[in-house]
Parts: sequence; structure tokens; C-alpha cells
Amino acid sequence: MDSYLKVLRALADETRLRIINLLYERELCVCDIGSILHMTQTKISRHLAYLRNADLVHDRKIAQWSFYSLNRSSGLKFVDELVHGVLRSLDVFRHDLALLKKKGKAGLCLTNTALDNIKRSTL
Repeated sequence: MDSYLKVLRALADETRLRIINLLYERELCVCDIGSILHMTQTKISRHLAYLRNADLVHDRKIAQWSFYSLNRSSGLKFVDELVHGVLRSLDVFRHDLALLKKKGKAGLCLTNTALDNIKRSTL
């Protein structure tokens, strides 16, 4: 029961719902989320920590960058329905997705080439 309460509390905030909506598309860096939502990295990181504590997202670090993705193994089907059935019909969430698509993969904070170089240098 406690885990469901954590999830519901985490989803009871518009910013966290906007982040979840973006992460349904793909893994993103904190700076990418911040630029799309027009918020500081500190504020985004705080919201992501809340989502991570509710086991809704995973993080991985490469050098100084933190990347977040959805925890699809959490078994919370209602979150899928919330995002696809409700959130994506609302203007603010559609606008966020449009900005993400406009940025494209090339507009993200790190390109795959840069990531590969960082991985090689840390080995």
C-alpha cells in the first residue's frame, strides 16, 4: 500500500506529470528536460528525485550528466492510461511533446558521438 501512496503523491504535481509525459518518449538528460519545461536543472533534479523515490523512473550517470528513463517494470498500468488517455489531450502536455520533437535527437545536450567519447575516456 505504501508504494502506491508514493506513486500517487509523485503524480500529484503538474511538473512531475510533465516530466513523465516526456520520458514516455525517450530517455532524457536533466538539462534537456529543464530546457523543454523552462525550469532550472536544480528544480528538475528535485522533481526527478521524487519520481525516482516512487520507483517511477531510473537514472544512469555518464560523467557529470544524469539521464532518466521510465521504470516500465513497475507494473503500474494506470500510469500508461493517465499519460495516453488523459495528459496528451491537454495543451500543456502536447506543447511539451512538440518542443521535444522540435529539438530532435541532434538538439539534445549530448549527441551519441559525444557520449561514446565520454564512455571511452572513462574506461
